[in-house]
This record gives sequence, C-alpha cells and structure tokens, in this order.
Amino acid sequence: MTVDSTNTPIVSSTILSAGMSLTMSSREIAELTGKNHQHVRRDTKKMLAELGVDDVGYVQVWTDPQNGQKYEEYALPQNLTYTLVSGYRTDLRLKIINRWMELERGTAATTQILALPRKRKPAFDVAFRRCMNIVALLPNVDENQRVMMAARGTFELTGVNPVSLMGYASLPAPDQTNYLTPTEIGREFGLSGQAVNQILAQAGLQRKGDSSAVRSDWTMTAKGLGYGRMFDTTRQRGKGSQQQLKWKPEVALFVRPFARTPEAVS
Repeated sequence: MTVDSTNTPIVSSTILSAGMSLTMSSREIAELTGKNHQHVRRDTKKMLAELGVDDVGYVQVWTDPQNGQKYEEYALPQNLTYTLVSGYRTDLRLKIINRWMELERGTAATTQILALPRKRKPAFDVAFRRCMNIVALLPNVDENQRVMMAARGTFELTGVNPVSLMGYASLPAPDQTNYLTPTEIGREFGLSGQAVNQILAQAGLQRKGDSSAVRSDWTMTAKGLGYGRMFDTTRQRGKGSQQQLKWKPEVALFVRPFARTPEAVS
C-alpha cells in the first residue's frame, strides 16, 4: 500500500475514462509500481513541463471514500503513461503495460498479477543426447561412465533418469572385472567396510574426497588407479545417481595382513 503526501493510505484506484479515451490515474501508477503517490505526481508534473504541456488539463480531484477528503491526482492517457514510466525498472514498466492490456480487453480487475512465462523442460531423450555430447568431451571417462553421467544430467534437467527408466541400476565395467565394494572385500577378512577403507587409505590407494550427495566419500590416488574404478550408480527409485568407488580383487594383498579370520590370513 502506498501513501499520499498527507500520509493518507491510498486504496486501490480504478481506471478513469475521459469521454471515449481511457486514462490511468497517478494513484493507480503509484500502486502498481510501489512508489509514493507524491513522487509520481512530482514526476508527472516534471514530464508535462518538459513536454511543454499545461498540466491543468490532466489534473482531477479524487475523494477518499473512507474519510471524504479530496486529493489531487493526474489522469494520463496511454502515451503519457508510457512516457512517464519509461525511466522506471523493466518489471515495473511491464506491470503498467499489463494493466493497459487488461483495460483494452475490457476487464474490471483493479490489480494485475505479473505472469511470467513458464520455463518448459526439454524432452528427456533430447536432454540425454545433449548431455552425451558434453560428457564425450571429458577426458579419462569410459563409455559406461559417460552414459551414467549423462543420465544424471538428464535427471537434473527433466526429472527423468533414462538409464533407470530402461531398467538398469548400474552398468558393468568395460573389462568385466568383478569390482568389489569395501564391504564385500571386508567380509572375506572379517573386517567392516569402514575398516577396509582406512586400510586402503593407509596403503595410499585412496583419500578422502568430496562427500557431496552425488560424489563418493573416497577418491583414488595415482597409486590406486590400477586397482579401482569409480562407478556411477542410480539411487533407489531412480532419484538421480551417485558415484561409488569399487576395487579389483587384487587389493586383498593390502587387506590380508589385517585379517581377523585365520582362513584369510593363511
């Protein structure tokens, strides 16, 4: 709500009509733009003076229905209204234009909701192809990883994970090596997955990585590149994907000395 120069609250105004010509009151402009009515009147008076136009023909009296007091306001035709707000912010100008369009349609609403166009999501197949084109440029990423990365990007753009939609929870490694999780490795030696992670870190095969929602807590070191591989796996119900570091069976060489089961030690 804006305030008149007398600090009287300004209620929603109506569009005035002089003969067959539509006009917009300075109070209406103040309400739509969130400006003080006194400032809009000042700007209007200055504009008319710069145009060499006598403002008397545009001044009218408005009576506040709540207290019966009378106030001066301006009633401007469309061209002068647009001229007045030409220096205002773009979003404020759009509100004025929307209001005039509402008038010309003959509606009687006294406020205008600024309706911005909705951003349409791309088709998931189109988004997937575009993501594949992008990840193809990334170095040191195999084909399966590219597919999963593109699927994750598609999900972010469209809400659809095409890999999950086709029934795949994960893609096998290109060389068909049976990569194992730390938990799976630890079962053979009576160790927890957490303990295996610490052993592999001490052996210099991995280090703490980015623990974000989509990346693994661990990342391979240069030494670990020959033993492990980062997998992209979809989350439950296809809600995006996340990375998981798995290891070749050969890492047992580093874990065996810490085994808690006699069979694994021998």
